[in-house]
Amino acid sequence: MPRVTLAHWHNGRAPGDELDVTDAELANLRRDGRIANVLDGPGTQPEPSSTPAPDDQPAAKPEPQAVEAAPEEPAPAGRKRR
Repeated sequence: MPRVTLAHWHNGRAPGDELDVTDAELANLRRDGRIANVLDGPGTQPEPSSTPAPDDQPAAKPEPQAVEAAPEEPAPAGRKRR
């Protein structure tokens, strides 16, 4: 039986409470977004992945700084006289 930590109120239980649920309840709670964490049960063991961890990737290059254009001269204020 999976043990979960609640993210929202459920059947009078406060968020953060840990409780044992059936597999069907687990599926419904996941669907409704009420689970903060699955402590033990199916799917709690991380599966080995073939993708490298973020630390193994090369550091991102800094973005080049944009060159600021010369400020435009302000348009003359007011109305034109004839």
